[in-house]
Amino acid sequence: MTEEHELPSLEAMLAGTLALMTGYSQALQADLHPQQRLLMGAKIGSNLDLLAGHVGLSESFQRILLGLRARWQLMSACTEQAEPRALPASARLH
Repeated sequence: MTEEHELPSLEAMLAGTLALMTGYSQALQADLHPQQRLLMGAKIGSNLDLLAGHVGLSESFQRILLGLRARWQLMSACTEQAEPRALPASARLH
């Protein structure tokens, strides 16, 4: 069964970011694929940057997103240090 949703672009970005966060969390629990965790973390951070700059969001919400982005940067750095064979956090997942 394929779930198809038609969302405005802002909501689609939020939904996609939340889905990535869920996948990242599940991968941490299972301790699987550290390279994919780094890529997902980088994409989450990128999405949070894009969302923080979106004109459709209030300044207060944008500040929250920037704070979340900073936390994701720290988590990505910790994950990269814990798994030296993993790809650098600067790698991109499209």
